[in-house]
Order: sequence, then structure tokens, then C-alpha cells
Amino acid sequence: MKIITLIILQLTGVLVSSCAADKPVDPVKSDLETAAVCCERYEQFYFQPLKLGATESFTIDRSSTAFLFDGGKSYFKAFSLPVAGKPYFVIVSSYFVDKEKRSGEPYIFSPVVMFLDADYRVTRKVDNGIVIPINAGNSMNQATLEMEIAMNPREANERFMIIYTTAALINQATILKVNKNATIGWIVDDYLVHNASIGRLQVNLTSWRQ
Repeated sequence: MKIITLIILQLTGVLVSSCAADKPVDPVKSDLETAAVCCERYEQFYFQPLKLGATESFTIDRSSTAFLFDGGKSYFKAFSLPVAGKPYFVIVSSYFVDKEKRSGEPYIFSPVVMFLDADYRVTRKVDNGIVIPINAGNSMNQATLEMEIAMNPREANERFMIIYTTAALINQATILKVNKNATIGWIVDDYLVHNASIGRLQVNLTSWRQ
């Protein structure tokens, strides 16, 4: 049995400000505010094709396209989904990034995953941020947040997927609770990481598990 040594808690902006009022805001946030939006409608997006069993690693950053979603402006990545005859899972992972530059701070991208049908209408939205903690061992740079979404072709005609974030999530932070070996034994240490408008992610389409 694996022992989970990394626990993730999402904090509201109010709590974060009380814990880290002296920390500067994400420097990329101002870039996002002035970024031009790419499109007026979802059907104008470029949707990168994904196949069942495929794994796609990507970065959302200043060079990514931006759009004004209901939750605010965000950089995003869009995919077209396979026509599958059986259920499968979409697994979205987001990686802890130590810092963008030497003077910066660690950050992580907390994604929203939205699905569209063949007519580009929203079928559902997973917008509560990352929910599954992944064991990071002793390396903070391997800290990963993950969400697993069940896809059932018989229940919805979901043909497209968009990964982005919201202003509410950007204004939150993630606390990594990490087990550390100290002189008195194992202790739990808090490591606060700000959510950001950019990040490193991975999406995987995997077969349904019995």
C-alpha cells in the first residue's frame, strides 16, 4: 500500500492574505490582465486531437492563447476528444513549479476542465480545482496535483475539452503538507504555494478501470 505523504488544501484568498500578506502577487497575473483574447466563441479555438491511451504534456504560459471565460480571463489549452465506444478516464495533472525566475516564488496552476458537445455547447465543468493528492516523496519539484474525470460516451456527446483557470482559483493558494524527518521523528510541515495563471500540466486518456 502506498503511503500518501503530500496533502493538498485549497485556501481562499482571505485566508491566504492572512498567512502570506508579505508575499508578492504572481508577476504573471498583470500580463494576463493585458493579454489579448484570441476568439469570441469556443468554435474558433484550435482543438488539439487526443487519442485514447495518449499522454500529452504541455505548458500554459504567456505565449498561450487567452479567452474571457465566465470565471474571468485565462490562458488555456483545448483538445478534441476521441469517438470512443466504451467509457474511459481523463486524468489531468498539474505540477508544482519551484519558481519562474531566481527572484520569484513557487507556484502551481489549478485547472478548470470544461467539456463541450459537437455543437460547442458546454456539457459540464469541473471547476473545484485539484482534488487528489499524489505522493511527492522527498522532492518538492515532483509534487503533483491530479484530477480524474470519468467519461461515458453513452451519457453525453462530449467531443471537446478546454483546460483553463479562473480568477477565483488564481486568488487562492495551495498548502502542501509534507512529512519531514526531524530529530524528534517525522513531523508535518506546511509549504504554501500560490496558484498562478501559468503552469506545467499533463493530460492522459486511459481505459476504464474495473
